[in-house]
Amino acid sequence: MTLEEVGVYRSVQHWLEAHGRHWGHSAEEAERRQKLQVLRRYCEFTGRDPDFLISNLLRETPEGPRIRLKRRREEIAKIGEFEAAAGEGDPRRGRNDGNVVRSFFIHNGVALTAAPFR
Repeated sequence: MTLEEVGVYRSVQHWLEAHGRHWGHSAEEAERRQKLQVLRRYCEFTGRDPDFLISNLLRETPEGPRIRLKRRREEIAKIGEFEAAAGEGDPRRGRNDGNVVRSFFIHNGVALTAAPFR
């Protein structure tokens, strides 16, 4: 998947727009490309596309969308694995990449947290 292909997913477009609104500015092109690159690598790492990552964690209810808690825990663990891989075995070095992925989920309505380092 290329950066351009990643950028056309609805969930990715929503993320970049919501991120810009939250911080009061749109990301510079270099920052945008860096975020897309990290998300592309995470999608390859998991074998799933961005829209599936989000839809897999949400279920519709009469009250509105709800997070699937078991799948959320599994995704948190997968992001931890991704951090370790990105940091070449040191999750601290991969934390920035993990935070980019968490931002993608958060801005699409799925709250995720990172385990604190001890």
